[in-house]
Amino acid sequence: MNAKLRFLTILSLVMLASACGKDDNAQTASPAAPEASLSPQTVPEPNSAPDPEPDSRKVPAITPFDINTIPITNKDIGEFPFFMPPKGYRYVTDTLTTLDESISLRNPSLHYYPTGNDRLYTVKGKILKVSLYNEKLKSVNDPDFTLIHRHYGKAITAMGGVKVYDGEVKLEGISKATTRHNLQRAYIIRKTDMEAWFEIDCSVSGCVFIVTQKEET
Repeated sequence: MNAKLRFLTILSLVMLASACGKDDNAQTASPAAPEASLSPQTVPEPNSAPDPEPDSRKVPAITPFDINTIPITNKDIGEFPFFMPPKGYRYVTDTLTTLDESISLRNPSLHYYPTGNDRLYTVKGKILKVSLYNEKLKSVNDPDFTLIHRHYGKAITAMGGVKVYDGEVKLEGISKATTRHNLQRAYIIRKTDMEAWFEIDCSVSGCVFIVTQKEET
């Protein structure tokens, strides 16, 4: 009987100690952190494009051609078309081997002469447009650029003419190792009672000579 009583007493003490341990744990446990309140996420505004800076570059004004800047000559330049081709060449109608004035000669007609890059001057009058035929080669192809331009340049300026355009454009020529040029030049002879315009346009396919005696106004 005493043994049973001792057992019950020990069991009661064990249960009491266990209950006290649970209370201590409940008291020492740290409270759970409150949940953070969710606020709407702030999205950064996109960077606005900066205002474009003003263009400080100056575009040069295109000055219209003024015929009055060409000096007047009193030299006698002869009859239309005024100048013959250089030695070894003759005038022919384009694509032909002879000169057919019914095709090459126009009166009156218009032609646009270059007076600067991207600038043309309209001239109306009697026009002859011919190719230069090389008598030795029996062809208008592969002309001597230097000879032809020198011939007309010297002849026209000797009569008081003025060169108003000199354009040179590189072209890939006959072979990979060869580079030719497209040379275009324009001249004016201005007299008190007459105005004559000349254009020499040379490329690997030939040289063209165009002369206009401006129509009287």
